[in-house]
Order: sequence, then C-alpha cells, then structure tokens
Amino acid sequence: MAHSQKRIVFTGGPSGGKTSIIDMVLRRFGKKVVVVPEAATILYAGGFPRKPGPEPMRHTQRAIYYTVRELEDLTALTSDAPVALCDRGTLDGMAYWPEEGTGFLESLGTSREKEFARYIAVFHLRPPKTSASYQLSGVRIESHKHALELDRRVEAVWAKHPNRFVIEEDPDFLVKANKIMAQLDTVIPQLSKI
Repeated sequence: MAHSQKRIVFTGGPSGGKTSIIDMVLRRFGKKVVVVPEAATILYAGGFPRKPGPEPMRHTQRAIYYTVRELEDLTALTSDAPVALCDRGTLDGMAYWPEEGTGFLESLGTSREKEFARYIAVFHLRPPKTSASYQLSGVRIESHKHALELDRRVEAVWAKHPNRFVIEEDPDFLVKANKIMAQLDTVIPQLSKI
C-alpha cells in the first residue's frame, strides 16, 4: 500500500543541473529521500520514437505524463522514504506541447490545480545564460537557444505553484546547490531532522 510521500519537483530548461542537484540532495539525506527518475530520459533511451511535428509531440508528451505518474506512484508504493525527489513533474510536458501548451490539460483529463497538489514544492533551476556554459548530455538534443525558450515555457507552466523557487544560474555550481539546500530546509523544516 502506498504511503503519503512528499514530492518535490526539480524542473527548468535543459542543462539547469536538475540531475546533479538531485544526486547531491540524495547524498545528503540518504535513505530519507528517494529519486523519481526523469521519464523522458527513460522513454527516449528505451527507443521511444522522436518524430517531428505537432501531433507526434502530443503523443510523446502524453506518454511522458503517464510515465511520470506511474513512476511517482510506484515510488510511493515501494519506498518508505518520506520524500520523493522528482526529476521533472507531470506539468513539464505542457512546456514541450505544441501551441504553448494549449490543450495539454484537457487532453489528459486533468487541471493545473490537481497537478500542483501532487507536489509540495517546485525548484526551477535555470540553464546557463551563455552557450559556452551550456552542455548537452544523455538524450538531450536541444540547442542553447531552444533550451532558454523551454526554460521560459517551463517557468510559465509552474508559475502559480504556491511553493515555487526559481534558482538562478551561477558560475559556481556549489553556490546554486547551497541555495537549494537552504530552501529545502524552509520548505520542509523537518527534512533535516528525518
């Protein structure tokens, strides 16, 4: 039986440091937290087709949405950790959806409010502002310019979440990480005690 696990989303444009930050939080808190991996990476690495055009993108984003939901629910079912660190959330697909996200929620039979309620906090990590600092990794294919546009769209998607924190780019990654750790202690004061 699934327990009431608190979920924290790490989101933002590509190359913002989400996966690296999640790894740092995991090392700090150990078994007190569990990681929900990025669904898009799992799907693309497993051979999910990347086809151009608006209609294929709708199919892709619906597949990612449902995979995110199942990964989060499976994590709550199989882990006793009180906190789940989510590498992206259910609404991220709205930023990748054609026409600035129009029709995304309706296509999935959900609402922004229902999806917001799944997460106690959202950490939006900005990608590098300069192309020299931008890094593609894994299955990511976005140019630096596209990453900045996606970052803007992701920010708009999560803008009204009641516990949203935007973490600006910093040349020193540890400065960025320390800002997040400090915010985590304000979001979940008991996190450092668990």
